[in-house]
Amino acid sequence: MRKSLQLLVLILTLTEGSFAQQQTEYPSDYLSPAFHAGRRAAFREKMAPNTVGVFFAAQVRNRSNDIDFQYSQNKNFFYLTGFDEPNALLLIFKEPQTILGKTANEFLFVQPRDPLKELWTGKILGAERAPQKLGIENVFTYTQFDGNTIPLSKFDSVYSLYKNEEILAKTKRVVDPLSKMAGIVDSLITADNKKLATNTGMLLRTLRHSKTPEEIDMIQKAVTISCEGHNEVMKAVKPGMTEYQAQAIMEYSFKKNGSEYPGYPCINGSADNSCILHYETNQRLMQAGELLLSDCAAEYHGYSADVTRTIPVSGKFSTEQKIIYELVLEAADSAIAECRPGIPFRQPHNVAARVIARGLIKLGIIKDETEIRKYFPHGTSHHLGLDVHDWGLQTLDEGVVLTVEPGIYIPPGSNCDKKWWSIGVRIEDDILITKDGRKNLSAASPRTVAEVEKMMKEKSRFD
Repeated sequence: MRKSLQLLVLILTLTEGSFAQQQTEYPSDYLSPAFHAGRRAAFREKMAPNTVGVFFAAQVRNRSNDIDFQYSQNKNFFYLTGFDEPNALLLIFKEPQTILGKTANEFLFVQPRDPLKELWTGKILGAERAPQKLGIENVFTYTQFDGNTIPLSKFDSVYSLYKNEEILAKTKRVVDPLSKMAGIVDSLITADNKKLATNTGMLLRTLRHSKTPEEIDMIQKAVTISCEGHNEVMKAVKPGMTEYQAQAIMEYSFKKNGSEYPGYPCINGSADNSCILHYETNQRLMQAGELLLSDCAAEYHGYSADVTRTIPVSGKFSTEQKIIYELVLEAADSAIAECRPGIPFRQPHNVAARVIARGLIKLGIIKDETEIRKYFPHGTSHHLGLDVHDWGLQTLDEGVVLTVEPGIYIPPGSNCDKKWWSIGVRIEDDILITKDGRKNLSAASPRTVAEVEKMMKEKSRFD
């Protein structure tokens, strides 16, 4: 009886969190078909007269032998369709065209349904269910796409990025349906000496630059889930744990709250590893007196967060760790204060770099500002959205979401006092540019020394 009560308490504890429990059979808070239709309409509006847009789904990637990687959709294709299946092609026309007896300005080609395959891998939409689910009226199977489907010769140019997406079949032993469709398009473009529009990427970059309210809601959910993961790690970490155990706690928290995947491979670097910018091995045993730098975030319904916190494994920063940490925090706060509509994208970085340079000079770690890249070798910000390093422009505008992530990394052997060695600190927050300024979407996870140390004293559900 006692064991049953303990199990019940554990289950109730593990289901607690910032997100309400799912009430429907499957999640119901995805972006609507109307959102994606609006994105297609926005792209069409930017197209020149007498042109066509050709957009392909992502390739299925093989992991080893007969095992594929879990499928991840091409983000531009997802942005325009909301469709998350492989072997698909979207056509967008500036003016209505007739294809396979249907007249419209957009057409989608998808996988045909196959009951035997669905027995193994689950149901797909097929041409039968896709129109209702996606809000695209004219949907055909890829078996209906051939060299006569699109009369490319009549168009002035083609908007497409397929040549940069590694989907052509030139090096493949077996040609898959996606590569076959890409090959047909490529052959038609070559045969007709047709121009590929040079501004396809810029049009998509412009559209993806400022997020809509629906997208901001998705990003906030991803960030909130990420913050809870970081907070759980703060409570749980102690000497004798491994980096991968910190990663496991983080990713458990993501999954518990509805995240489909991490937004990128989790970085959990302790001691010397905290000075490796994209350390992903996460195998080291953590010791008392060290720092743990955790750069981990969740993806939610296609949108990624990007959050980093640096914490003392023992629960309290040493004198030297605290000095470097507070210098990075000052740089982060100064950069965030610069975030507002109309400023150059690079400006927050310039401010953060000046703060760090002055601080490192004062500490005697560098002699002048030209040496800063020894210990702060990366930019402070990047766009955030469908991709963790998202597409965007070089100006901050309302609706832009960017990271602010200054850092200082002093590996062993550095040309400074040994007391600073093995200190790597990065503090990363996700910032929404608002009409009048900014909002820190990741403020729910502690940032100051006092806040971090206070949370690390709280009881962990994993103890």
